[in-house]
Parts: sequence; C-alpha cells; structure tokens
Amino acid sequence: MISKVVVLHDYGTIHGGACAVAHASAIGLARRGISVTMLTAVSPVAPNLSTIPGLEVICLDQEEIVADPNRVRAFVRGIYNRPAVAAVRRILRGLDPATTIVHVHTWTKALSPFAIRAAIDLGFKVVISLHDFFIACPTGSFFVHSSKELCLRKPLSLDCITCHCDRRSYPQKLWRVARTAIQNRVLKVPEGVAHFVSVSKLSLDVMRPYLPDKARITVLRNPTDCQEHGPADVEANAPFVFIGRFSKEKGVLLFAEAAAKLGIPAVFIGDGEVRAEAEKLYPQGQFTGWVPATEVGDWVRRARALVFPPLWYETLGLVVVEAASHGVPAIVADRCAATDFVQDGVNGLWFKHGSVDSLCEKLTAMQKKGRAGALGRRAYDWYWADPWSTERHIEELMDVYRETLAAPRK
Repeated sequence: MISKVVVLHDYGTIHGGACAVAHASAIGLARRGISVTMLTAVSPVAPNLSTIPGLEVICLDQEEIVADPNRVRAFVRGIYNRPAVAAVRRILRGLDPATTIVHVHTWTKALSPFAIRAAIDLGFKVVISLHDFFIACPTGSFFVHSSKELCLRKPLSLDCITCHCDRRSYPQKLWRVARTAIQNRVLKVPEGVAHFVSVSKLSLDVMRPYLPDKARITVLRNPTDCQEHGPADVEANAPFVFIGRFSKEKGVLLFAEAAAKLGIPAVFIGDGEVRAEAEKLYPQGQFTGWVPATEVGDWVRRARALVFPPLWYETLGLVVVEAASHGVPAIVADRCAATDFVQDGVNGLWFKHGSVDSLCEKLTAMQKKGRAGALGRRAYDWYWADPWSTERHIEELMDVYRETLAAPRK
C-alpha cells in the first residue's frame, strides 16, 4: 500500500521539462488520494500547487547554485545543502518506510546529493527519475561544449577529469567532478536507489553502463495531456519550426545554417544566449521569442514539419511528441532520444547528427508533394493510438511504487 509520497525537486516553479513532470505527477498523485509532500529549494512556488488538496509544498526559499551571489555558499551548498538535509529528515520523521516512497526528480541545481542520502539512511526507498545524466556524468550531459561533440569518456576517469567539457569553465568542471565523486563514491547514492525511472530507451542505453548492475529500472513516458484537434493540414503549410532554448547544444544554429542554405521559410520559437548568432545566420527567419504555452500548439499547426536538431543526446524531446499529436511530422537528429518514437521514413525523418548537408537533404525531401502529409498522418495516428496522458503516467508511476515497496531491501 502507498500511503505517502515525498517528492524532492529543486524548483518550486516550472523551469523546463523535468519541472513540468515533477509538478504534474505530484498533482496527479494527490488527486488519486495519495498524500504528497513536495520539498523544493528554489522559490517561488507555483500558485496552482497550493490549491491541490492532499499536496503540501515546503520551499526552502534558496537561490539556485548558479544564481547565488554568495559564491562561497553556493560552492558549499551545491555539494552539501545542510537545510535541505534537515528538511528531509524532518519530513520523514514519523513516516512508515514500508508505505512511503521518496521520489527525486532533480537535485543538482540546489538540493544536493546529501538530501538523497539522508532519505536512504533513514531506511526509505528512493525512486529517481533520470531527466538528465547527472547520476553518472559530472556535467549531466555526456557532451563536450568546447567541441560540440558527444562525450564517450567514462565518467570520473582520468580522461573525463582532464577534459574541459563544461559550458562555463574548467574550474567549474572540476567542482562538478568533486560533487559527482562524493555522490557516487563516498555517498554511494546510485547503489542506494531502489528504482530508477528513465524517460526514454536511448537515454537509458547511454546511462546503463554506469548504473548498478542489479538496479531496477523502468522506462516511463512523460505526461503531455495534448488536446485532440484533428491532424493539421501540413501539406498547405510552408514554414519549418524550431522550438526550444537557443543554445549551441540544442542545434538551433545548425537549423539556422541549413535554412539559410536552402532559403526556406523558418520560424524560431524560443530564446537564449545564441539568439543574435542565429538571427545573423538567417535574418530572413521569423524569431518570435518565447510564446505563451497556450499558443505553442497554434504555431506547431502552422508548420510543415518540426525540426529537432540537438547536438547532444537529449533525454526525450517532448516537443516532438506534442507535434505528433497535431499530425505534424518531425525531422530529428539520428543520435538523439527522439528516435525512440520517430521512425525514419514512417512518421518522420532522421538526419545525420550534426550534419548541415544531411539536414538540408531532409528539409528538401519534406517539401515534396505528399511527403509531409503522409508522415504527419502516421505521426498523428501513432500518438492518438496510445496518448501520453497524465492519467496513464500516474497509473504506471504507481505500478513502479508498488513494485518498489514490495521488493526486498538491498
């Protein structure tokens, strides 16, 4: 029996896909009658969380590590967040480990690995959702930012330690190495985790060699709750659309270069540090900045195809799933997690990872009469045959909890 779920997550508000899943699952569990306490570090707390019966949110009102003006405090707290550890112990005091799950979504932006270890040491079974690669890789990405290449080095090896792969600086990389070494070799967090939840098969394949041999792992779909409006008329649409953060690893510059080479209509939705560079590469493109979530679907339905060109693995690519729900096909890099559900030539197209020429070839192919329509219709049928709903996510998540509680202790 599941009587209580304690959710550990860095942020009180939505800061990306992991936050959306953490919040949606906490709300969904509470609505199922499960008592939920969510511990967050970084304020503010999303107003909607306070309106859900059975959901208690405790926020430590801290800064995330990167934004904390007190750099000494950030350096220390990023490894050992003493208030977070005390809060975990206080929340779990008096709860029954036999009927309580501690579910960790993110911890590297504020809460620290010691918060996870505190729950393990108190005898509670911990589930970790692998929204990123931080359980193994010091930078959380298996990506070398300086060369824009996927990283195949073994985490914490000498080759890893000496590689300047961090987006900020090498000293920052060394601090991350120290944190991961403490997390995995001193605290032995991975060995103490009762169940890992992966968001895609590809991301699990990347991570699997660095998880304990006998680790329990389930691949679980993220919730999307798309609305059914029928398939978009993609054959009548011209623009190719990119949606996401404007950073080099997201591949926005790759798409801008390909669009400029072909002179095709292109819409760039989002913002970030390389926006000016993207606009310079393709000034004829339409740059909207971030748009309200309620308007994203309208932009997608005006697209001929979505372009998802990350230079790193990603762990899922939820925007591709959402596009499929509208009957809009996607062109995706062939080494990213979206290949789990985009079949090349069936409900979308793959291009060679990092190749402008290959992307141009697929963009051109998608402009051929009937191609986008056929791929989009199959993407639509794929999604609606088995929607990625919050209801389904909660059902499968509760199955994970039941299996975890029933399993023998390590």
